[in-house]
Formats: sequence, structure tokens, C-alpha cells
Amino acid sequence: MNYKIILASLLIFSVSHLPAAASCLEGNPKSTDYIQRKPPNRCEGIKEEQLSGNSLSLISIATRNLTSFGKTLTVQIPRISGGENPQVIVKSLGENYHYQMDDLLLSNNGSRFSFSWDTYVLRQAKIPANKLRAVASYNLGSQPVYVPVILGQTSGKYEFVFYSQDRVKFTTFEIISKGQPAIYSTSRPNPKKGETIFSWDGNAPPGRYELHYVANIDRRDQPSDRIERRIVFEHNPNWLK
Repeated sequence: MNYKIILASLLIFSVSHLPAAASCLEGNPKSTDYIQRKPPNRCEGIKEEQLSGNSLSLISIATRNLTSFGKTLTVQIPRISGGENPQVIVKSLGENYHYQMDDLLLSNNGSRFSFSWDTYVLRQAKIPANKLRAVASYNLGSQPVYVPVILGQTSGKYEFVFYSQDRVKFTTFEIISKGQPAIYSTSRPNPKKGETIFSWDGNAPPGRYELHYVANIDRRDQPSDRIERRIVFEHNPNWLK
């Protein structure tokens, strides 16, 4: 086993979970390029850089019910105790495109933050509505705490979406309440590349939970890499209503 390869992959994987630093420039607002846009302020567009084939990324924890884009779209981010200025990334990844929106100027609505924007770029770039993803987290200590993004309208369930350009199989995917047996457990034993989606109905009391998963990344002419990770997220069944 090539431990140098595994170490490098884990480093890239860890970096992929850090909040993205906004670095977009002004440009032609009629283009679909990833540029600074306003109002309201955000970075949005199609990014030119190619995704690394050596990573597995969590790209969405959300509840959504989108079949098409109207002129505007709203995301809502639940506020949790001690939570200020959540990091939010909206994106859509395909074989030939990488749409991303970040550095959002959020509105504080008390129990939730929200952001509404013109869907011009989404419509011009022909991003499929059912492929729009979103992830949000609060920095509350040594580890980020994720919260589900309400993308448009709730669907009554959460979607956890991972993305990799390599073939990945998940041997373990479970949701755990601290010190308790898993309240939900499943797997995806068949290797696939692109998106892997897990759904959960949120049938559990409000509180902080842990997402634990084990995945194997298969690469051509290289040993497979085993990745095990735990992610903390906040849940409230009212967010699904």
C-alpha cells in the first residue's frame, strides 16, 4: 500500500471541506463567468478551473424542492445557538461545467439567514434545477458545525451529496446521536463517479448529530484509498416543514 498517496489524498480531501475564500473580480454581468455580482453582493458564475480527480467532496446538505428556476431564488440557513455569519456555497457540478456561488451577503431574519438572487446565470448556463446543491457551516470551535440549507422549498427530507471524479463506493454511511447507536445506516457498495446522494427523513429529535462514513476511492493502476470521516451537523425536524 502506498501510504504517501493515501496521505496526499487525505490532505486534499480535508482541504476540500474548508470554507472557500472568496476571490472573484468584476466583469461583464451579462456573461456567465465566475465574477463579482450585485445586487445583492456575491461571487457567482461558471468556474474555469477543473476539479481535481484526487478528492471526495461533500457538496450539499440541503432540503430542496426545485423543478425549474423562476426569475429569483432564495436559500435559507437555519440559525443555531452561537452561530454567526455562516459559510455558504451553492454549486452544481457536471462533466462539462462547474457552477458556484459564494461570498453571499446574507440577510438576518432572526431564526434564519436568507439570500435571494436573480437566476440569470443559472438560466443562461442551463444548469439543471435538480442538480443545484448547497452546503452551509458555522465555525463554532475546532470543527465546523453544518446545518441544512433550505434551497427554494423544503422536500421533507435531507439530501447529503458527495462528488468525486473517481469511482467511489461507500461501505458505511450512518447518522449517530452522541453515545447512541446509529439512528440511520446504509451503504453504496457499487462504485460510481460523479455524485452520490443519500437521503434521510429527519425522523429524530432536535439536536446535534454526527455523520460518519467510510468510502473507498478506486483509481486506475493505483491502490484504492480508504477514507473515514465524521461530520457534525445540527438537525431540527421543524426545518423540514
